[in-house]
Amino acid sequence: MPNEQQSHEELITELRDRIAELERENRRYRAIELELATSEMRLQSILDATTAVIYVKDVEGRYFMINRHYERLFGITREQIVGQTDYEIFPPDVADAFRANDQKVLEAEKAMEFEEIAPHDDGPHTYISIKFPLRDSAGTLYAVCGISTDITERKETERQLRKALAALEERKRHRQ
Repeated sequence: MPNEQQSHEELITELRDRIAELERENRRYRAIELELATSEMRLQSILDATTAVIYVKDVEGRYFMINRHYERLFGITREQIVGQTDYEIFPPDVADAFRANDQKVLEAEKAMEFEEIAPHDDGPHTYISIKFPLRDSAGTLYAVCGISTDITERKETERQLRKALAALEERKRHRQ
């Protein structure tokens, strides 16, 4: 019987040791999860502070991240946009153009710059969009990230300057 008692006590000791080890691992995982959540909140805060439109779409074109500026401009929340594509948010011709540019980035596997037009309540706006592929730790492409800056006012100023220059050149020709 002492052998059986010793065996039982050893088993209890092993169980206690294993439970303590699992509790340490659990605390370590919780600390890692907290650190990850904090890091994600910091990143989202940075993204939300910018006036650029920032978004991430998977290789199939489904959104999984946008910043606050995107939400304000296009009237859609982060929760609403997850899993959506441009075709569910924009008119088909706009969605086609956005998707074509995303595909170019995925095919080239490098950052590219595009001039893109997006509809707004006050009419179409022109954006300079820098789009680049994202890779996972294995090197596999999994998403396209875009950072878009509204250049509508600049484009209008350029148009007015070209018009004024053309008018000046026309007057100059008439004087000669």
